[in-house]
Amino acid sequence: MSAGLAALSALFACGSNEPVALSTDEHPRQVVERFTLVQSEGDTRQWKLIAEVGEYFEEDSLLLLRDVEITFFEEDVPSMVMVGDSGRIDRITGLLRLWGNVFAETEDGRTMEAPEIVWDDSLEILHSDCLVVLTIPDSLGVTVLSGRGVDLDTSLGAGEDIDIRQDFTAVYTGEMDID
Repeated sequence: MSAGLAALSALFACGSNEPVALSTDEHPRQVVERFTLVQSEGDTRQWKLIAEVGEYFEEDSLLLLRDVEITFFEEDVPSMVMVGDSGRIDRITGLLRLWGNVFAETEDGRTMEAPEIVWDDSLEILHSDCLVVLTIPDSLGVTVLSGRGVDLDTSLGAGEDIDIRQDFTAVYTGEMDID
Protein backbone atom coordinates (compact mmCIF):
# COMPACT_ATOMS: atom_id res chain seq x y z
CA MET A 1 0.00 0.00 0.00
CA SER A 2 1.40 3.39 -0.94
CA ALA A 3 2.02 6.07 1.68
CA GLY A 4 -0.84 8.15 0.26
CA LEU A 5 -3.31 5.29 0.57
CA ALA A 6 -2.10 4.50 4.08
CA ALA A 7 -2.79 8.12 5.01
CA LEU A 8 -6.28 7.85 3.52
CA SER A 9 -6.99 4.76 5.59
CA ALA A 10 -5.74 6.39 8.77
CA LEU A 11 -7.66 9.63 8.25
CA PHE A 12 -11.09 8.18 7.68
CA ALA A 13 -12.67 5.40 9.69
CA CYS A 14 -15.28 3.42 7.80
CA GLY A 15 -18.70 4.98 7.92
CA SER A 16 -17.90 7.50 10.62
CA ASN A 17 -20.76 9.96 10.83
CA GLU A 18 -19.33 11.76 13.83
CA PRO A 19 -19.36 15.55 13.74
CA VAL A 20 -16.27 17.11 12.19
CA ALA A 21 -13.97 18.60 14.82
CA LEU A 22 -13.64 22.31 14.19
CA SER A 23 -11.68 25.06 15.91
CA THR A 24 -13.27 26.33 19.12
CA ASP A 25 -16.43 28.41 18.62
CA GLU A 26 -15.83 28.67 14.90
CA HIS A 27 -18.75 29.58 12.70
CA PRO A 28 -18.71 29.18 8.93
CA ARG A 29 -17.06 32.06 7.09
CA GLN A 30 -19.48 31.49 4.23
CA VAL A 31 -22.68 29.50 3.77
CA VAL A 32 -23.71 28.99 0.15
CA GLU A 33 -26.88 27.32 -1.11
CA ARG A 34 -26.53 25.38 -4.40
CA PHE A 35 -22.75 25.45 -3.94
CA THR A 36 -20.75 24.57 -7.10
CA LEU A 37 -17.04 23.81 -7.45
CA VAL A 38 -15.32 22.89 -10.72
CA GLN A 39 -11.83 21.37 -11.05
CA SER A 40 -10.25 21.87 -14.45
CA GLU A 41 -6.93 21.67 -16.19
CA GLY A 42 -6.72 24.39 -18.80
CA ASP A 43 -10.08 24.46 -20.57
CA THR A 44 -10.87 20.82 -19.76
CA ARG A 45 -13.14 19.97 -16.82
CA GLN A 46 -11.97 17.12 -14.59
CA TRP A 47 -14.90 17.14 -12.16
CA LYS A 48 -17.80 19.30 -11.07
CA LEU A 49 -19.30 19.23 -7.58
CA ILE A 50 -22.74 20.55 -6.69
CA ALA A 51 -24.05 20.59 -3.11
CA GLU A 52 -27.38 21.78 -1.80
CA VAL A 53 -25.46 23.62 0.95
CA GLY A 54 -21.75 24.36 1.33
CA GLU A 55 -20.23 25.82 4.50
CA TYR A 56 -16.67 27.13 4.46
CA PHE A 57 -14.70 27.15 7.73
CA GLU A 58 -11.70 29.38 7.01
CA GLU A 59 -9.60 28.63 10.09
CA ASP A 60 -9.78 24.88 9.39
CA SER A 61 -9.60 25.21 5.57
CA LEU A 62 -12.63 22.93 5.43
CA LEU A 63 -15.77 22.80 3.31
CA LEU A 64 -18.74 20.90 4.72
CA LEU A 65 -21.37 19.85 2.18
CA ARG A 66 -24.93 18.48 2.19
CA ASP A 67 -26.68 16.59 -0.62
CA VAL A 68 -23.64 16.24 -2.85
CA GLU A 69 -23.36 15.32 -6.54
CA ILE A 70 -20.02 15.02 -8.33
CA THR A 71 -19.68 14.57 -12.08
CA PHE A 72 -16.32 13.29 -13.33
CA PHE A 73 -15.24 14.01 -16.91
CA GLU A 74 -13.07 12.22 -19.49
CA GLU A 75 -11.90 14.64 -22.18
CA ASP A 76 -14.59 17.11 -20.99
CA VAL A 77 -17.40 14.54 -21.45
CA PRO A 78 -19.27 13.24 -18.34
CA SER A 79 -18.05 9.73 -17.48
CA MET A 80 -19.33 9.11 -13.94
CA VAL A 81 -21.79 10.70 -11.51
CA MET A 82 -21.47 10.09 -7.77
CA VAL A 83 -23.87 11.23 -5.03
CA GLY A 84 -23.82 11.21 -1.23
CA ASP A 85 -25.80 12.65 1.66
CA SER A 86 -22.86 14.63 3.08
CA GLY A 87 -19.34 15.60 2.16
CA ARG A 88 -16.23 17.35 3.28
CA ILE A 89 -13.35 18.87 1.36
CA ASP A 90 -10.11 19.43 3.20
CA ARG A 91 -8.49 22.34 1.35
CA ILE A 92 -5.05 21.50 2.81
CA THR A 93 -4.90 17.80 1.82
CA GLY A 94 -7.21 18.08 -1.19
CA LEU A 95 -9.17 15.03 -0.04
CA LEU A 96 -12.90 14.89 -0.69
CA ARG A 97 -14.90 12.55 1.56
CA LEU A 98 -18.52 11.58 0.83
CA TRP A 99 -20.64 9.62 3.26
CA GLY A 100 -24.22 8.49 3.64
CA ASN A 101 -25.80 6.49 0.82
CA VAL A 102 -22.92 6.96 -1.60
CA PHE A 103 -23.87 5.80 -5.09
CA ALA A 104 -21.98 6.18 -8.37
CA GLU A 105 -22.79 5.24 -11.96
CA THR A 106 -20.60 5.37 -15.06
CA GLU A 107 -21.78 6.08 -18.59
CA ASP A 108 -21.44 2.35 -19.44
CA GLY A 109 -23.73 1.28 -16.56
CA ARG A 110 -21.22 0.25 -13.88
CA THR A 111 -22.43 1.14 -10.40
CA MET A 112 -20.86 1.46 -6.97
CA GLU A 113 -22.56 1.59 -3.57
CA ALA A 114 -20.82 2.35 -0.27
CA PRO A 115 -21.51 4.07 3.03
CA GLU A 116 -18.41 6.22 2.51
CA ILE A 117 -15.81 6.98 -0.17
CA VAL A 118 -12.78 9.28 -0.38
CA TRP A 119 -11.62 10.94 -3.62
CA ASP A 120 -7.91 11.81 -3.70
CA ASP A 121 -7.53 14.31 -6.51
CA SER A 122 -3.72 14.06 -6.58
CA LEU A 123 -3.78 10.25 -6.97
CA GLU A 124 -7.01 10.27 -9.04
CA ILE A 125 -8.33 7.41 -6.96
CA LEU A 126 -11.49 6.52 -5.04
CA HIS A 127 -10.81 4.72 -1.76
CA SER A 128 -12.97 3.12 0.92
CA ASP A 129 -12.34 0.86 3.89
CA CYS A 130 -16.10 0.27 4.09
CA LEU A 131 -18.00 -2.46 2.28
CA VAL A 132 -18.21 -1.46 -1.39
CA VAL A 133 -20.49 -3.19 -3.90
CA LEU A 134 -19.66 -2.88 -7.61
CA THR A 135 -22.13 -4.00 -10.25
CA ILE A 136 -20.64 -4.55 -13.69
CA PRO A 137 -22.97 -5.38 -16.58
CA ASP A 138 -21.78 -7.03 -19.79
CA SER A 139 -23.52 -8.33 -22.89
CA LEU A 140 -24.37 -11.71 -21.30
CA GLY A 141 -25.02 -10.90 -17.64
CA VAL A 142 -23.91 -9.05 -14.54
CA THR A 143 -20.92 -9.40 -12.21
CA VAL A 144 -21.26 -8.17 -8.63
CA LEU A 145 -18.01 -7.61 -6.72
CA SER A 146 -17.92 -6.68 -3.06
CA GLY A 147 -15.23 -6.15 -0.48
CA ARG A 148 -13.42 -3.77 1.85
CA GLY A 149 -10.25 -1.78 1.33
CA VAL A 150 -11.24 -0.84 -2.20
CA ASP A 151 -9.29 1.41 -4.57
CA LEU A 152 -10.83 2.41 -7.90
CA ASP A 153 -10.46 4.89 -10.70
CA THR A 154 -13.41 6.93 -11.97
CA SER A 155 -14.27 4.29 -14.57
CA LEU A 156 -15.10 1.97 -11.62
CA GLY A 157 -12.65 -0.59 -12.89
CA ALA A 158 -13.43 -0.54 -16.60
CA GLY A 159 -9.67 -0.38 -17.18
CA GLU A 160 -9.21 -3.41 -14.92
CA ASP A 161 -8.04 -1.12 -12.10
CA ILE A 162 -9.92 -2.66 -9.16
CA ASP A 163 -8.09 -3.39 -5.92
CA ILE A 164 -10.08 -5.12 -3.14
CA ARG A 165 -8.00 -6.14 -0.12
CA GLN A 166 -10.52 -7.73 2.31
CA ASP A 167 -13.67 -9.85 2.29
CA PHE A 168 -13.68 -10.21 -1.51
CA THR A 169 -16.77 -11.79 -3.11
CA ALA A 170 -17.62 -12.12 -6.79
CA VAL A 171 -20.95 -13.33 -8.18
CA TYR A 172 -21.75 -13.62 -11.89
CA THR A 173 -25.29 -14.09 -13.18
CA GLY A 174 -25.98 -14.65 -16.85
CA GLU A 175 -24.81 -16.85 -19.66
CA MET A 176 -21.26 -18.11 -19.80
CA ASP A 177 -19.64 -19.07 -23.07
CA ILE A 178 -17.78 -22.30 -22.27
CA ASP A 179 -15.82 -23.89 -25.08
